[in-house]
Amino acid sequence: MFVFNKSVTMDDPTTTLDAEAGASHTELDNKNGHSLHSKVLKRLETVPDIKRDTSGITTQYIATGIVNLGAFATGVCVAWSSSALPLYLTNTTILEEDFQAFNGTHSKIGVTPRGSWVVSLLCLGALFGAVPSGLISEHFGRKKTLLYLALPLLVSWILVASSPNVYGLYVGRFVGGVAVGAFSVSVPPYVEDIAESHLLPALANFYHVLFACGLLFGYIIGMVQNLSWLAVLCVTIPVAFFIAFIFLPESPAYLLSQGKSSEAKSALRYFRGIDNDVDGELKAIRETLRNFAKNRVTFKQLFTTKATVKALVVSFGLMIFQQLSGIYPVLFYSEMIFCSFANPLYDREATYIPSIILGFCLVSSTYFSTMFLKRMRRRVLLLCSFTGMALSLGSLAIYYQLKASNLSTSKTWIPVLALCIFVSVYAAGAGPIPWLMLREIFPPNVRRRATAITAGFHWFLAFGVTKLYQNLEKMVQAGWVLWNFAVICVIGTIFIYFFVPETKGRTLEEIQNELNGIHKRRAHRHVIQVETIAVASS
Repeated sequence: MFVFNKSVTMDDPTTTLDAEAGASHTELDNKNGHSLHSKVLKRLETVPDIKRDTSGITTQYIATGIVNLGAFATGVCVAWSSSALPLYLTNTTILEEDFQAFNGTHSKIGVTPRGSWVVSLLCLGALFGAVPSGLISEHFGRKKTLLYLALPLLVSWILVASSPNVYGLYVGRFVGGVAVGAFSVSVPPYVEDIAESHLLPALANFYHVLFACGLLFGYIIGMVQNLSWLAVLCVTIPVAFFIAFIFLPESPAYLLSQGKSSEAKSALRYFRGIDNDVDGELKAIRETLRNFAKNRVTFKQLFTTKATVKALVVSFGLMIFQQLSGIYPVLFYSEMIFCSFANPLYDREATYIPSIILGFCLVSSTYFSTMFLKRMRRRVLLLCSFTGMALSLGSLAIYYQLKASNLSTSKTWIPVLALCIFVSVYAAGAGPIPWLMLREIFPPNVRRRATAITAGFHWFLAFGVTKLYQNLEKMVQAGWVLWNFAVICVIGTIFIYFFVPETKGRTLEEIQNELNGIHKRRAHRHVIQVETIAVASS
């Protein structure tokens, strides 16, 4: 992943993008005589510059929004099960068992074994999509890889909509999961390649914001209460992504790595606007690519240095506690969870209302988390986030125990409030920061492979927790499962306090030194220096 920010103001501000492109076009024909390169360059020039953006900022924001439609599609895939499973369990025989709602004394979240496979296979497919996608994008390009990911999503929703039995649902969810995992690894590098460094923190958070928006969209379309229409509405997202993204240029860094200097320059001009010269930035990209090629590492070499191993321990640990907190069971099964607690918004004709409220809280918290990330330290946010998650889950578990003992009223706001607080504090820290720290604790030459391994581990944990949640709920009842999630959040807080380094405002060298156990002493004034200064002044 490469991010470069050496934009230089042009000497002649009246020079237009078309004139520069024409000069590059002529130079290319004179030097190489390659008509093919000329055609590619001309095609890039016809890509509509967004309102003739002079600074490139608007273009970068809109391009980031377009590529993160992949994250939006990921959120829709996750939210689909919350809206669809109750319909399958009540209106069809595909999953064979009836949906069980609150029966007056004990809560049961009616997820059949087959239903839990329909949910969790998305995460298993994501595991197989996340690990190789980084290597695939290196060989085929960022843009091609992302564009082709729309195909498995399209196939997935067709299988989900038309399958006559549960096995078609299994295949459809697994295929869709492959695209989901690949998006989680392939979208951030493209954003980093096109973003200027002062915009990167805000643009990098687009993935989490659009993922949350996809969840909210998935919960909202649950209002249709029709399985076929639900799949049709979901399939519009990958189609919209393909149509919009096809007009954006390839990553400038990838083009330069393939020796396509002219195309790289045109692509970078597109993202930087007509007021900026890109020659200096292209030179920096070329130098970084050269250094990356010299220091390239294999997956095996990730475990050869102390700092990298410790960084992997930190990233793996954060993913463990993020996933074992129960966030994906809450998002996948939200409608059933709310129904099981018989909250005051529960209505058999409108079971989707609490889930929509939950999705809205997640979107708003994820959006405002950018401000927290700018102003607060990473460790403080993580500690506050996991503590808040533990408290909200603990309060929900207490409510469950009281209700099971008939010591609490059946319909209160506690489940809605507790889970809204849970997802809100998750979005403020535990959700985005583990992904953000991947860029901050790993050197550039190992970052891609470390990200691929960590993303694969993330989806493996998501699969395990989502699949086993139903078994745990049947074995020990939902209240004890909630207590288990709360205790894990407390342990995660302890792990963060003792093992996770602070990365905000620190250089990569300082972080690597801390991971290596090298503590730089503070510079202090020597007595002899003070005496010398005093003698000189006298």
